[in-house]
Amino acid sequence: MPVFDADYYDRYYFSAATRIAEPEYFDRLAQFVAAYLNLLGCPPETVLDAGCGAGMIHTGLRQAWPEVRITAFDTSEYVCDRYGWTHSSLEDFESSDTYDLVICYDVLQYLDRGAASAAIEKLSDLSSAVLLFGVLTKEDWQQNCDQERTDGRAHLRSAAWYRKRLKDQFRNIGGGIFVRRDVDVVTYALESL
Repeated sequence: MPVFDADYYDRYYFSAATRIAEPEYFDRLAQFVAAYLNLLGCPPETVLDAGCGAGMIHTGLRQAWPEVRITAFDTSEYVCDRYGWTHSSLEDFESSDTYDLVICYDVLQYLDRGAASAAIEKLSDLSSAVLLFGVLTKEDWQQNCDQERTDGRAHLRSAAWYRKRLKDQFRNIGGGIFVRRDVDVVTYALESL
């Protein structure tokens, strides 16, 4: 299990020579999410970024929705001290609130099978409408990612493993966006997976 300290963030996020993605990627991701949620008529007022890291998507979300309220937490003491996030794990995070948009990106691959299953249930409990979910899968490790730049010290599970656990509470509408099944958002047959 990696230590999420300054060296980790320098290696995978900040160093131009070794980072997994250019900073502009996170702005494009925010633009995509905002455009899709606006199209569906469900722009969020509240966002929870669970395992937010450096919070690189926050700027783009605030550009799209200037009034959005973002709550963010991470297990890394380093990023919490640096950016002012709440220091917590997904397992320990408690809130009486639910959030219009919950983001959990590149987090669950660091949890063992039982903890990852429990985390998906918790994400469902915290979400009132939409989940933006991404995780390094076994297929991604083998076929899609640059293994020199991607942290492979993870529990690599199949995409099917995650889909099976998400499908009871969420509809996959593409692009890593999942809508709660009990939310009245219309998507046409070819828009959903």
